[in-house]
Amino acid sequence: MAASCSNSSNKTECTSPSPTEPVCVELPDSIAETDSAGPSREVSGDEVSTPVTNDNTLGVRENTEICHVPLMTEEEDGAEEEEADVSEREDCEDGGWEDFEEGDDAECDGDGSGAEGLVEDLLDVVGDGEETSALPSVNSANAVNSRRKRKLEVQSGFPCKKLFPESKTGIMSSKKKYPEGSVTLEKVKLQRSVIPSKDNPPPEMTDWLYQFQRWSNAERLLAIDQLIEKCEPTQVRHMMQVIEPQFQRDFISLLPKELALYVLSFLEPRDLLRAAQTCRSWRFLAEDNLLWREKCREAGIEEVRESFSRRKPRLNPVTSPWKAAFMRQHTIEMNWRVKPIRPPKVLKGHDDHVITCLQFSGNRIVSGSDDNTLKVWSATTGKCLRTLVGHTGGVWSSQMSGTTIISGSTDRTLKVWNAETGQCIHTLYGHTSTVRCMHLHGKKVVSGSRDATLRVWNIDSGECLHVLVGHLAAVRCVQYDGRLVVSGAYDYMVKVWNPEREECLHTLQGHTNRVYSLQFDGVHVVSGSLDTSIRVWEVETGACRHTLMGHQSLTSGMELRNNILVSGNADSTVKVWDIVTGQCLQTLSGPNKHQSAVTCLQFNHRFVITSSDDGTVKLWDVRTGEFIRNLVALESGGSGGVVWRIRANETKLVCAVGSRNGTEETKLLVLDFDVDPKQ
Repeated sequence: MAASCSNSSNKTECTSPSPTEPVCVELPDSIAETDSAGPSREVSGDEVSTPVTNDNTLGVRENTEICHVPLMTEEEDGAEEEEADVSEREDCEDGGWEDFEEGDDAECDGDGSGAEGLVEDLLDVVGDGEETSALPSVNSANAVNSRRKRKLEVQSGFPCKKLFPESKTGIMSSKKKYPEGSVTLEKVKLQRSVIPSKDNPPPEMTDWLYQFQRWSNAERLLAIDQLIEKCEPTQVRHMMQVIEPQFQRDFISLLPKELALYVLSFLEPRDLLRAAQTCRSWRFLAEDNLLWREKCREAGIEEVRESFSRRKPRLNPVTSPWKAAFMRQHTIEMNWRVKPIRPPKVLKGHDDHVITCLQFSGNRIVSGSDDNTLKVWSATTGKCLRTLVGHTGGVWSSQMSGTTIISGSTDRTLKVWNAETGQCIHTLYGHTSTVRCMHLHGKKVVSGSRDATLRVWNIDSGECLHVLVGHLAAVRCVQYDGRLVVSGAYDYMVKVWNPEREECLHTLQGHTNRVYSLQFDGVHVVSGSLDTSIRVWEVETGACRHTLMGHQSLTSGMELRNNILVSGNADSTVKVWDIVTGQCLQTLSGPNKHQSAVTCLQFNHRFVITSSDDGTVKLWDVRTGEFIRNLVALESGGSGGVVWRIRANETKLVCAVGSRNGTEETKLLVLDFDVDPKQ
């Protein structure tokens, strides 16, 4: 069915290139109006008559209807041309039409029929020859150009644009009309083109946020999870940038100084040092002297070295003397544990004799030997400062305090020496056999002898103050705290004495073999015996609190500090005990244990140092019982080389080594673990 326009008053002609696709065109006034049903007729006024026949000889499609449209002037046509061009470009952008270019046929997404073909059809309708010469050249050209810029809808499914009779020009509008007050697509695009912000959020956001606030906590968490899943990586990264600063507030700097220091006091020293590297305010707090004094107290550091605190630091100034003390202690600990061991100083002087006793205090080392002499050494230079000569028998026991040295010998005497001058101040006579053990406290020394007696001496006057008699065999070990004397002997007994009254307060019975070692802290007495047991006694009542079992042989040496006992045994093991509970805390053994009897030991709150007949000195962790490393390993170990005695302080270790068969030369080894070896 051909489309047609019946509005004859406006003189609009509608024709279609196909029966289902109408095309609307305008005719100039010079074209004569025809009637499809009859012959040509004259049109009065401005109308032009054009003959139309029914035999379709001129190429006009059947059922073509001609309407009348008022003709426009040249100015009106030019204005309409611009408006139509702009309208077509907008419609092609919005509706999928291809862009129009000057000189090309205007094409849509249909079959490609354009304005040029329409004009040709129009000329076929109008005719050729003489009748076409009646068309004004200017109006005809304008009409053709105007029509080339019209949008044609062919085979695209879009309806033909309707004519609006109320339009002044009679040309239909190229834009859709929306109800008044509705939101057009252009307005939506305009709103979306603005970058959203807090001041200009998307219109839907307010409702979205209001709904989010109405949800419960569980619903909000679910919504957040779903939102994150829908987000792209860049959006998730933006979330992180917004959220992370909320958890990075410097609360330490915001707190009052007292509260900030209280919080930092819970940190370990290592973490406190890391915190000091965060920022200036944290460093200022982390350098607090009282804070580090508490850390030193926890680490067992009781005083600050004045020389270290007065020294002007070259780099990285440390404001807290207590922190400097802690850092020094930490460096020394690392030297003991992991850093390479410096070559030891070798002190030779007793020839091939056995070093029977060893003392180390300050910068002095005193060694006693069965060659009847004692030697005083400098721990710094390794030089022998002087040799103490006077005994007529081997020296088997010694004590040192400051510049005073006391020695006991097989010649049954004790001698008091001045370490600075090497002069013998007193010779103490009274014992009738070898002086096998002694203990110095203040100005008094208590000696034990194989004559089964103990004597109390004043070292300033050389006077024997008291004689303690009661043991039935040789006295092998003795302890004195200034108030009570505790002695162990080969008669299997341990005795507690009041030296002032020369009275035996308690006889501690229980061991079934010789007592070889003792420890006394003023409250507890700990005795080690050849019967393999260690017993813990209360000194006030004489009651046996614990019997510590676990060793397999003679307990040759013990040390007691703060209710922690470390015992060395001839079974090659070392054990750590809690004397309050009687529990064995650690056994220092395993694949790195000694291969022979333990001869001596030293320990502090960090390490246990042990020596053995196998020629080694080993370092252990006192808390975990783990083997750390060998500090000394003689080449002759296992073939006769022996470490007889060891003494250690915070930074140095002194070892008396030798052999019983001549495989190892008798000497002292001094190992230095200090921060500054020149100090």
